[in-house]
Amino acid sequence: MIDRAGVTAGIKRKYGVSIRPQWLEKCVEHVEAELANASNASDAHNLHLEVQTRLVIEQLLNSDIGESCIPALTVDNNNQVNRLPGTPYTFLQVQEIMDVGISKHAMWEAVREKEDFEQCGIRPSYLPALDEDGDDSSGVFTANTQANTQGSAAHAPNDDVDANGDRKPKIPHGMLKLVLTDGRTRISALELTPIPQLNVGLPIGTKVLVKGGQFMQPTGLLSLDADGIQLLGGAPAQYEQFTLRTRLESSLRRGQ
Repeated sequence: MIDRAGVTAGIKRKYGVSIRPQWLEKCVEHVEAELANASNASDAHNLHLEVQTRLVIEQLLNSDIGESCIPALTVDNNNQVNRLPGTPYTFLQVQEIMDVGISKHAMWEAVREKEDFEQCGIRPSYLPALDEDGDDSSGVFTANTQANTQGSAAHAPNDDVDANGDRKPKIPHGMLKLVLTDGRTRISALELTPIPQLNVGLPIGTKVLVKGGQFMQPTGLLSLDADGIQLLGGAPAQYEQFTLRTRLESSLRRGQ
């Protein structure tokens, strides 16, 4: 059986967030049903509290924060958030994310070319076509050609190039703007310097821990840097249709 009080306290210590009892009850029912169907069901009642907590956290990250967590953000008399709770960090959900440093049309083109390359093997428009043997037909001396002329010496794999030595299509990274929520209140945050763990393609519903940052006046934007946020993950099923491409296409249709 899942120790509800122990799991709740463990999540509070780990993430600083309070779990809604109603959600926890449904989560526990799901976890215990999964354990009962597992091959080691006889050990299900003897799980260490740490394991129980991990099982519930897995469900927590893939839940909608408004259903699973008690809100922690507070607003002032102007209905704005101007400070984070006094705890060391704040557990929040990414409700929107977009790159304001790159035009939406340019981003859409990059996303389309990347998806075409990954799903259909279609080379981006900036790369020359391959001949029937799979070689670059342009006659350009590519990285692949250079590798072939240097003998059979072993080289470390490079995730940035494909089998032909050409650069893989990538999503550009300018300046990210995020809308974060505790399930009740939303705040907007701006990436002041590139944060490696964040990218514009993060699933909507991803959970993060905000550890710092300053609210910039008069905009009310929360400034973020790499030390001020930790990516936890998660991808709630109810948001899976809101991919980067569909969000961009919707925005472009609205003329935003």
